[in-house]
Amino acid sequence: MPALLFPAALVALVALVIPLAVHLARRSEARPTDFAALEWLREKPRPKSRLRFDEWLLLALRLLLVIAIAIWLARPVLPGSTDVTPVVAAVPGVDAGVPAEDVRNIWLAPGFPSYDQPQPGCLQAPLAAASCQGLASLIRQLDAELAPGVPLTLVVPEILSGLDAERPRLSRSVTWKIVPGAMPAPAITPPSFGFTLPAGADPALRYLRAAAVALKSPATPVTMPVTVRLAAGPLPDTLRAGIADGATVLAGDRVTAPEPLAIAWRDADGQPLATLQRIGRGRLYRFTRPLTPTAMPILLDPDFPRQLAAMLAPQVAPTRAMARDMVPITGAVPWPVPARDLQPWLAFAIAALLLVERWLATRRSRAVAP
Repeated sequence: MPALLFPAALVALVALVIPLAVHLARRSEARPTDFAALEWLREKPRPKSRLRFDEWLLLALRLLLVIAIAIWLARPVLPGSTDVTPVVAAVPGVDAGVPAEDVRNIWLAPGFPSYDQPQPGCLQAPLAAASCQGLASLIRQLDAELAPGVPLTLVVPEILSGLDAERPRLSRSVTWKIVPGAMPAPAITPPSFGFTLPAGADPALRYLRAAAVALKSPATPVTMPVTVRLAAGPLPDTLRAGIADGATVLAGDRVTAPEPLAIAWRDADGQPLATLQRIGRGRLYRFTRPLTPTAMPILLDPDFPRQLAAMLAPQVAPTRAMARDMVPITGAVPWPVPARDLQPWLAFAIAALLLVERWLATRRSRAVAP
């Protein structure tokens, strides 16, 4: 049954007295009637009056128009679909088999296309194209869009990708069917780094400039800014505030760093080359040695830029796992099925009523009336 999101708006129904008052105040004009002598009338006639409404159809239309406007203001909605047809969702890349009858067969991909459409290939891991969506997110979205009680079967390959840090928690029990197949390979685009280097003639800058040039890729759309600080002493307050807001800073060994620190980079012998300190939402990396070939021979290694990028890259949770270990669990609160807004349809009905009311009120054949 339809429901009202703003039932207090029904107070507008008091406006029903307006068409009633108009029809009472503007009744049909009195028409004179000729009659014989007045000798048969009483000396003190007592005129009588009674309520009378003219043009009942026009009055009914006006009353209905007021009621429709009041209901429109109350925002009527129709509860969401109660379709309980079982759903079978297959991950693109698996053999979904022959579609079953009386079952809604869809691909577990953005938009949930049906089996009739080609297998979509945009099901990626983090750092992929913006139009792609992770598998775990799609499973939760499908569970939220289905009405409570709809049986759900998920057809997945043995190895899953596009996952997040936990098993999907759904509002219903699902049939987890593992079949042969493989998901489309994720097109992961590694970020490039834009270094903000300090001005000056510090010999250490030549190595960082070379690394910045090696790591710069014009074809890479994702660029992560890194601020370099080599001057001795504590961090300026402005720079510390920037780290707290999410910035990444790479500091030299002469920069005073807060404690405690975690080891972020080790050399081939296991000795620390850089440490990491998290400040707010940002990160502070600090070299533990002077940036000279004598103290850090890795500066002359052709692999230095790649290892530096590996240290600066944000840590991403594993996105691949065995399907047998990722069976969804229950316990999520069911999402309410989206309701359908009836205001647009009611607006059309109001417009139609208004047109009919205006036609009745202005037609030429109409008698003297309100």
